[in-house]
Amino acid sequence: MFAVQKKTSDLVQWLRAIPLEAVFWAGALAFAASIDPQASGGLNLCLIEHLGLPCPGDGLGTGIAHLVRGNWDASWAAHPLAGPVVGVLVVHIVTVCRSSLRASR
Repeated sequence: MFAVQKKTSDLVQWLRAIPLEAVFWAGALAFAASIDPQASGGLNLCLIEHLGLPCPGDGLGTGIAHLVRGNWDASWAAHPLAGPVVGVLVVHIVTVCRSSLRASR
């Protein structure tokens, strides 16, 4: 019984060591990946577009959604930087988690 409690305690401690920034970026990637790329319209949270200016990130979420589904050409057409953005965010999430784990030791 004590071994299970020890493992549970270790898991809770490990989960608490995950930085909030890593959780935020992983959640943002998961949200963008869950978008239906074929759906029209949708919620627009871009403040730049609400000001009437062209948004440089327009289509990025759709590009990520296509990328996750393996539609490389559609992803490129939606936003050419979708792949590099995903790569940079994944590397950043891993780096933040590693540095947090090193600091907690």
